[in-house]
Amino acid sequence: MSVTFSACKKDKKTPVCDGSMPTYNTEISVIIQSSCMGSSCHGAGSKHGEWTSYTNLKPQLDNGGFKKYVLEKQSMPKGSSLSQEQLNMIQCWVDNGYPEK
Repeated sequence: MSVTFSACKKDKKTPVCDGSMPTYNTEISVIIQSSCMGSSCHGAGSKHGEWTSYTNLKPQLDNGGFKKYVLEKQSMPKGSSLSQEQLNMIQCWVDNGYPEK
């Protein structure tokens, strides 16, 4: 008779949603406008993807690009960083299906 025990290490995420439901129109657009829409980044006509509206940002949300670079790699915005509060707000928004309104 053989008994095998295996340990599983659970990833414990610190919850970032405090019961609020951030939306693009109320909270997220403010962060994007102030941090992402510089002339050479994601503003009107940008070759890197125009994030001037929810409709323009949605493909990056759907394909995971926004989450990958903003939340996982935290490589955006270039040359600066988002505050932990902003990152938490964005994480909560993404976790809740990135509602527009």
